[in-house]
Amino acid sequence: MSALLSRPEAVPASGHLQGTEPAPRGDRGPANVAVAGAGALAVLLCSLSVHGVIEGWSWLPPLFFAVLVPLAATAGARRLKVPQPLVPVAGMAVLACTLTWLFASSASFLGFLPGPGTLARADALLAEARTVVLTEVAPVQPLPGILFLCCAGIGLVAVLTDTLAATLRMPATAGLGLFAVLMIPAVLKPASLGAGYFFLAAVGYLLLLTVSARREQHGHGNPRTWLARGTAVSASALALALLLPPVLPGFNGGAFPEGTRFNFFSGSTGLNPIVTLGNDLRQPQSSGRITYATSSVEPVYLRSTTLEDFSGSRWAPDVREDERRQGVATMSGGAYTPPRGSQAEAVVTRISSNTYSSPWLLAPYYPLGVTGAEGSWSWDPKTMTVLDDDSEGAARQDYQVLSIAAEFTPEQLAAIPAADGAGLDPVFTDLPADLPGNIREAAAEAVGDAATPYAKAMALQSYLRGPQFSYSLEAPVEGGYDGNGISVLSEFLERKAGYCVHFAAAMAVMARQEGIPSRMALGYAPGQDTGETPDGTGPNGEPLREFEVDSTDAHAWPELYFEGAGWVRFEPTPSRGSVPDYAQQQRTPGTATIHDDDDPRVPDALATAPAVPQEEAPLAPETVLEPADTGTTAWLGAVLGTLAAAAAVLTPWAMRRRRAARRRKAAAAGSRSGPVWDEIADLGIDYGYPGRTSDTPRTYARRLAGEAGFSPQADEALTRIRLAFEEEAYAGSGRRGRGGRGAAPAWENLETVRNELRSGTSLFGRLHARFLPPSLAMRFRHD
Repeated sequence: MSALLSRPEAVPASGHLQGTEPAPRGDRGPANVAVAGAGALAVLLCSLSVHGVIEGWSWLPPLFFAVLVPLAATAGARRLKVPQPLVPVAGMAVLACTLTWLFASSASFLGFLPGPGTLARADALLAEARTVVLTEVAPVQPLPGILFLCCAGIGLVAVLTDTLAATLRMPATAGLGLFAVLMIPAVLKPASLGAGYFFLAAVGYLLLLTVSARREQHGHGNPRTWLARGTAVSASALALALLLPPVLPGFNGGAFPEGTRFNFFSGSTGLNPIVTLGNDLRQPQSSGRITYATSSVEPVYLRSTTLEDFSGSRWAPDVREDERRQGVATMSGGAYTPPRGSQAEAVVTRISSNTYSSPWLLAPYYPLGVTGAEGSWSWDPKTMTVLDDDSEGAARQDYQVLSIAAEFTPEQLAAIPAADGAGLDPVFTDLPADLPGNIREAAAEAVGDAATPYAKAMALQSYLRGPQFSYSLEAPVEGGYDGNGISVLSEFLERKAGYCVHFAAAMAVMARQEGIPSRMALGYAPGQDTGETPDGTGPNGEPLREFEVDSTDAHAWPELYFEGAGWVRFEPTPSRGSVPDYAQQQRTPGTATIHDDDDPRVPDALATAPAVPQEEAPLAPETVLEPADTGTTAWLGAVLGTLAAAAAVLTPWAMRRRRAARRRKAAAAGSRSGPVWDEIADLGIDYGYPGRTSDTPRTYARRLAGEAGFSPQADEALTRIRLAFEEEAYAGSGRRGRGGRGAAPAWENLETVRNELRSGTSLFGRLHARFLPPSLAMRFRHD
């Protein structure tokens, strides 16, 4: 681009204009000052994109000093004919003095010269910054450590840019430093860089190129010509950069690098899994595969850490170094007292991963001991979390956990009175003094007149799983409340859309408001059954079953404390995880259970409304009918009765055929897979294989093929439909209908599945599915 701005035909082969002598390479005139000024402006324009990574604008004034003062020093050094290699050294020295003045004046000579205490202060600031980076989600608070890191990093970029553009005359290469600044918000902001900030950064870079090209002509040339030339090139470059990404495969929206979905945190959670949970769930492709083989009858939740302190504007797990105990081979002395009246079974779980990197060790709850894990591990007796004291956790782990799984019944939990909390740490009950009013109101609305802790917990779970709330990964990003904190929770309860972190935090905080101790657990939902049966057995000879989880299974859930029962898991997040048996909603009146993983399209009224007895009409007095033309009347009645019966039988059939025809037309017109998958879901309902709320397309397709006993041909046809729908639903419209594995499936694949379902069903079942299809009674919902 710099070559385009310096027209070679305007310069003779000698390298300078006729009648002039070339300025020496170390030219220290006004032209270099202009380049230095353009470089400073370019860095500052790029730095504006840091807004949103750091909360507010309080970071901007110190950043101005960290950029402008060192560059003024380098410009002065060039003006004073300082040897070229020493110019960047002068800039670095002045940057160090500026940072000392801004952040360590009390530990320095004369308030700006680094002294013995300056390095100690810098080390403390960097330690604070590291903790914030690992334990907070953007936007982070503008603490001194973060401001120091920001000013030091961007100040170094400013000196580098000035050295390349003004001293070494390599303005195009100076863009690498600007790009490094842009990568900060591009990676850390949920919505990436954005077109506005990209535009400002591009303007700064192109201005630097234009001024640098003008300098190379030694001040000659028409300024208007240079202005027109620079504007034309700049406008073309900006238009190309802003308009091209949305039409390229893999770019889903926004400016580079948002469309490429860069994620440097995949598989690594640091000290705070909350920081990357949303990023993990939003990845277009899963990553970080973890397998576990367990003797448990049901798949287990893998728990990494817990969050107890809900005060402050940002939340993070508390390491509690003073309370941790060393050695995890035996935890709690190897003894565990089961809750009163409940049953408990010992469970063996072998966990293996080549990519998961975190200081928190994954384990089912309640762990009794861990063997085979590499690292120096300690455990917290109050939360039973396991932490590596010496590192951030090895990525390759293969270890075994012995744990206890307690089994509760609703009756047992319902009989437990409110906890007195005498022996419980206040961190599990404390609430912020400035708790927003809408959180208190939501808790009161959800609980209603529930009296016992269990009734309140069930009411809170039902409230959050109710129809007014929806699961969404994008709504918090678009609404600006993606993250954690009391203000974020308050916004979530207003918007009523979010993902597991928001639902889990809401139930935990509202439970405390209603007097129930609580905490939030983080880790992984149970995942998928691999179908493998590894060697080994459980404590009582039970066979092991293998499951796998990845980044899409990252999850958060609340744990509530019941006196005598301990910490009990609940699941308020709709369509994620699995609701425990003791937390299922009960039908009233009657004794049948309404399972939260039943098909979500069942209308609430159909699921809960009891049958209403019809009031009998009073018998009319006996009357004598006059004789009539009974032959004609009987014939007409028979015809009308036959037509009514035919209409009653054929109307559901016609409605079902019409729905299928509309879907077939929509699928063919837009090369879409959604209508085909919707038809699969309805066919499953009609033939007795309904979906569940907790199902993903993969789990439902696997269960449908297994329960219906599909042939290889039908299983392959169903797999084609499922793969196409997953790509369309999760990869975005930019890849819809493209070739290869993700091509929209032909309707013939669905006919293959339909024929397989028909052939595997009895005659009565086929007639029922065709003429009284149960899917017509389901409320349509496209997940």
